[in-house]
Amino acid sequence: MRLAAITKEEAMDYFEKYSAYRGPFDFAIGVKEGDILHGVIALNADGKTFSLGHIQTDGNAHIGSLLYGGAWRSAKAMGYREVVI
Repeated sequence: MRLAAITKEEAMDYFEKYSAYRGPFDFAIGVKEGDILHGVIALNADGKTFSLGHIQTDGNAHIGSLLYGGAWRSAKAMGYREVVI
């Protein structure tokens, strides 16, 4: 399994399938195994605050940790020093 950049549309399709979340978000990161998407984290970044909007997995072990770690590394790469959960 690996972290993967996904489109907002892919994230919304995943949330519609597995979650009731329909909130706004700026971008998303997914965890894929081949072409199968196992989890998504929705993220917001407004120049001042980097925040996690929603996380959803299909129940596979360790996917949440992969997503949170990927979100933190993304925030650091964009110059943020804090992430709001």
